[in-house]
Amino acid sequence: MDLVGGQPLRLSSPTFKTLYLVRHAQGIHNVALEEKGEIDETGDDTHFSPRLFDAPLSPKGIKQVSEHRTQILESGLLNTIELVITSPLRRAMETAVGIFRGQKAINQSDNFPPIVALELCRERMGLYPCDRRESISARRICFPEIDFTMVESDEDALWREEERENLEEVSARGLRFLKWLWERPEKEIAVVSHGIFLQQTLCALHEKVSIPLQDSLLTRFANCELRSVRIDKSDMEAVTTYNCRKNVTPTSSSLHMLE
Repeated sequence: MDLVGGQPLRLSSPTFKTLYLVRHAQGIHNVALEEKGEIDETGDDTHFSPRLFDAPLSPKGIKQVSEHRTQILESGLLNTIELVITSPLRRAMETAVGIFRGQKAINQSDNFPPIVALELCRERMGLYPCDRRESISARRICFPEIDFTMVESDEDALWREEERENLEEVSARGLRFLKWLWERPEKEIAVVSHGIFLQQTLCALHEKVSIPLQDSLLTRFANCELRSVRIDKSDMEAVTTYNCRKNVTPTSSSLHMLE
């Protein structure tokens, strides 16, 4: 697996895929944690605030999206991306649509890759309202550009109020997600997801599957940061072998149907 530099890598070999991994732009939950810390002025845990339910982007996050849209257009990257996969959480979808769809204007790219929502790449699930999604029927109205057919349940059947998904489960889900991406026909795919999910997925490749990665890939993504990764056939064979050895299985029927 190779880290791809600032210039988009164009590959014709069927043994490679290029993934453009993006963490969502700043959300209002990020702002709340930065301003109030984990415990607010009333003594309550900020993570549990109901006003952070399916947290949208903050004003700063909206600006980040606009800036990154311009950068991607100027780099020509938008012309190479064939598919965009997004978490179905609002902050990720706002980022995906804003960066990879945006508003068509003179001298901008005519390439508008399809955007598909997928539960497999959502943030660590459970406990925190910011990581619980709104119903798909409601989101279809707000995001007509996104294809929701891969999301099985209208309501959020995966989020649990009483417990949070552990990091081992997040890592396993990340490896299943990479396997799903590998089986897609597209060769250049953008993924808009979340800090914990992206970091745990890359760390699982490095630490569990023993695929060497640069240290810079294993750190937490900044808001709206894009990292480009090239995966090849041998990487996916190693992931498959690891999954078989560990007998990794999805924790819900909704996720199982995506394999």
